[in-house]
Amino acid sequence: MYNILVVDDEPMICDGVATVLTNSHLAVSEIFIAHNGFEALDYIRLERIDFVITDIQMDLMNGIELIETIFVEKPTIPIVVLSAHGEFEYAQKALRFGVKEYIVKPISPAELIRVSHALLMEREVQLRSITDTMFNHKFSFEDMASSRNYILNELVSEGISESEIEEVFSYLGYRLDGPYYCMLVIKLDLTKAGLLELEISSFRDRNLLKYASLNVIEETLNKWESIAFYSGSHTISVVLQFSQEEMDMTTRLNQQTMIAQLLHNNLLTYINMKSVIGISRIKEGIRNWVEINKEANEAIHWSEIHKDHHVFYIEDFGKPEENNSFIQSTIQYIEKNFRQKGLKLQDIAESVFLSPNYLSYLFKKIVGINLWDYVTKLRMEEAKRLLLTTEKRRYEISDEIGYESPEHFSKIFKKYFGVNPSEFKH
Repeated sequence: MYNILVVDDEPMICDGVATVLTNSHLAVSEIFIAHNGFEALDYIRLERIDFVITDIQMDLMNGIELIETIFVEKPTIPIVVLSAHGEFEYAQKALRFGVKEYIVKPISPAELIRVSHALLMEREVQLRSITDTMFNHKFSFEDMASSRNYILNELVSEGISESEIEEVFSYLGYRLDGPYYCMLVIKLDLTKAGLLELEISSFRDRNLLKYASLNVIEETLNKWESIAFYSGSHTISVVLQFSQEEMDMTTRLNQQTMIAQLLHNNLLTYINMKSVIGISRIKEGIRNWVEINKEANEAIHWSEIHKDHHVFYIEDFGKPEENNSFIQSTIQYIEKNFRQKGLKLQDIAESVFLSPNYLSYLFKKIVGINLWDYVTKLRMEEAKRLLLTTEKRRYEISDEIGYESPEHFSKIFKKYFGVNPSEFKH
């Protein structure tokens, strides 16, 4: 059974989409409705959402901002855009952040059902078929020792002179405009994998798993300019390139950790491959590949201390005793800003100079609860205090603690306390 989130600032659109999907043959458990991005994020953080249907042009937080935030916090949730705006710029941005379909309104009920069904089936079909397709493919052992892998490993370990760059990459068939680059090193656990999680002991099966892993990685990265290649007996390296325009984007600081988390999730989902990923800083120029390769490999070493974490960004990790200081600063920031409408994980992470991925992990590990559960707890306790000690109305309390609508505040309050605000006061 599936939970679907519909986001649109026009109630009639939301109700129409919900009615069509509820009366369809789809196995729908519940349909949540949000009238802006802020409400949508609360559902994303509090409920299990299987996929999202969202508009683009909305007040307060537009669809692109919502999609970017979902990509940071829950990168595996598939998204469909249903918009009256067909401009290329909107579509390009949406698709870059993993949107599965960009549909221009109006859409017929039959088409809406078709798209929803196709999206829900896609992951199940991939889960069943991707392993068979990859493992039945005749694996070429020559590929592991090909000139392509040899040259790329040479570049990241020994470097290249400026005069050789054009010739070497022309030979490899790559066009790298950069000018900024980041390295991900993915360490694979080749002891157990596959849908049945069987123990892997043979040379052939280990190499088949590496081949399957590379396919999953390349498929995941098809929306980004990147190169993936075998870099060791248990590792695959990825070079991501970023343009100057991308470096100027507000989401740039989080993008490499988002991509790494997506890679980790897809390897686990499609071939049950456990992995640890190290991430370098972004640096300018191909000649810095040696340095970013060292950083990514250094980041992976933190997995020996944090054995229950999987994605490691080089700037996140310092002395272990500093972690409590980071969390105390995070709590102080949240307690000061939890009333802020549209508070984002990116905002909180940037305040303590950590990646969103690592901050979420560290907060849960040290505090014992999910970061967003902590934000909701503060908001609900403040709402409770205001209900019991003031004469403020529901809409005033809703606005004061960071919710965009009284109705949405009431839903969250009831989920948290089990009663409506009006019942609680009496």
